[in-house]
Order: sequence, then C-alpha cells, then structure tokens
Amino acid sequence: MRSFLRTAHRYLSLTFGLLWLLQAATGMLLVFRGELDDAMLSGPDKPLSPAAFGSAVTRMAAERVPATLTFILASEGSRNRFDLLFEDPDGLTRSVRVDGEGRLVADRPRDHGYPAPGLFQTALDLHESMFSGQRGMWFVGISGLLLLSNLVAGVIMAWPARGQTWYRVLLPVTAGPLPASLFKWHRALGLILAAFGTVIVATGVLQEYPVDDWMGVQRPEPAARTSPLPPAIAFGDALTTALGRHPGAPIAIVEMPGTDHPWYRIRVREDGESRRVFGWTSVLVDAQDGSILLDKHATDLPLNAKIYNSFYSIHTGEFFGLGGRFLVLAVGLWLTTMCVLGFMLWWTRRKARTTIRPPQFRMVTTK
Repeated sequence: MRSFLRTAHRYLSLTFGLLWLLQAATGMLLVFRGELDDAMLSGPDKPLSPAAFGSAVTRMAAERVPATLTFILASEGSRNRFDLLFEDPDGLTRSVRVDGEGRLVADRPRDHGYPAPGLFQTALDLHESMFSGQRGMWFVGISGLLLLSNLVAGVIMAWPARGQTWYRVLLPVTAGPLPASLFKWHRALGLILAAFGTVIVATGVLQEYPVDDWMGVQRPEPAARTSPLPPAIAFGDALTTALGRHPGAPIAIVEMPGTDHPWYRIRVREDGESRRVFGWTSVLVDAQDGSILLDKHATDLPLNAKIYNSFYSIHTGEFFGLGGRFLVLAVGLWLTTMCVLGFMLWWTRRKARTTIRPPQFRMVTTK
C-alpha cells in the first residue's frame, strides 16, 4: 500500500506540481488584494453619499449606452470605493471604480485584455479559471481534488510508525546526506500544516463547482414576475430606502433591475457575518413603485445557505478575521515550500541513482 501511495504521490506531484505552485503563488497574492489594489490607485476616496452616488451612477449608466450597468460591487480595500460593472453587447465587461460620491478612480477591463484589468484581477482569474471560463473552473477543481488526494497520501506516508516519537519527526536533525535532510524536512513540514492546507484546498475546490445547486441553496426571492418597463425608481432612491432598513451597514453588492427581475437587489454586510466585505443581508426594492419586496437578514437564512456561504470565507481566511487571512498566507507559503522541497528531493535522488549506476559495457567481437 505504501509503495503504491509513494509512486502515486511522486508522479502526481511531478505532473501537477507547477500548476499547484502557480495556484499557491496567486492565492498568496490575493489574500490582501483588496487593500493592495486600492492603495495602488490614487484619486478620490470620499465616504458614501447616497444621493450624490446614486445621481452619478445614473448619469454614467446613461452615458455608456449600449453597455448595461449590471452590478455594483464594494471595493475590498476601501469602504469608500465601488466598482460599477458595465456589460457590452458582445458580453465583455468593464469595471469602473468610483468613490462614495461617484467620482472616477479607475476605468479598466474586467474579464478581457489581460493584463489590462490589473495585477490582482488577472491573478484572480488565473487562480479561479486559468482564463478559460467554466471549463477552466472545472479543470482547476479537478487539479484541486488531485492535490487533496496527494495531501492525504503524504500524511499517511509521513505518519510516525509505532515507536517513533513525534518530537524527532517534527524537529528533524539536518545531519546526513542531502536527500535524507530534504526528506526529513519535507515530511516534518507536511505534517505540521497538512490539516490547515487540506481545509483551505477543499473549500477552494468547492468554489469551482455549482455546490449551491447541489445543496439546494436558493437566493431569497419575491414572487416571480417580469416587467418590460424601464425602472421608474432612480437607483439613488432605492439605495436610500435599502440603507434606511440597515443603518450603518456598508454596501456589499447591488444587482440592477432586469426584465426577469424588476427590482434592485441590494446586499449589505451586517455585524457578525463571516464575509469581510460581501455580506448576505439582502433588501429587494421594487423598481416601479419603490416598495420593499423583501428584507432578509443573513442570520435568518436557512442552514444550508449559511454553510455554503461559509466556504469562501474559510478558503480566504476571512471566517477567522485578520489572523485567519495570515494563516491562509502561511498555507500558501507552506504549499510553495512543499512543492520546491519535493522537486529537490526527487531530483537529488534521481541524480544519486544516476551517479552510482555502474557503467554498462558491451562485448565487441570481430569477425
């Protein structure tokens, strides 16, 4: 059994190691991407003024026709900045970052023209889908499942045998040949953070598949209806109405009205939610008469929705606050180190076998 695990562990690592190394590197870059991205963008940073913000958003939406404003996302680095997502008729999206009064900060592609969307958005799309949309997400998910199996196999092989002390395993001596030292440290580091790494990789894999559908998670919705009419209620008024129900709660995501959903879906983040920015408390405001169709606090969501909503925040460490985010950063460094040590171990062993292999002579006969 151990022989099979050792062979599978080795060849899976050699086949997918570079991809796993790339996932670890981009994951580390993304841990504090919101703060870093906003810090790198100079420009206005005024707090939210619903009236001024709403007026500016309405004006920009009219100026950018035929592009359609579909979503407004809170910036992950500043409570005073927001991304307006404009979808062109060809399906490509631009992200326009503005401050709380609607003044322009940045205007850049979101899902095309890499690396024009910026370092962090490029890293995010590479990390999630390898720039290949849904197919890329399935591929990344499969590689994540293989990484999970490799982590489990590594733990089984590294687990101390009966009579071996954990102290000697986790604090190995460095004396001896290089391959032996590499093996000891690869084993020790693998055991130290394998549990955390397994949880973070597993919750990352869950982001690549429609797990919410499999779990039966449904968004809070009012009675189904459609409307061919354009919104009669201005965005600024709808925003003021929603924020009036949750004073002081920052905006998370706004979904603009559409033919099949003639309402503003305004999500805010209330205290106690596991997400750092993108809370799940939702207010739906009718786009025709301004009435509140639904007001659902995140704490009132069903259990399956709460479990599903926690996966992303666990994967990014947000679930455990600032310390959790540093832990995710440490796991990224750990996975990078494990990939490098594993390759060095394979290479030194291979080189050693080649060195000690006796030369092969052939008998040469003459006629």
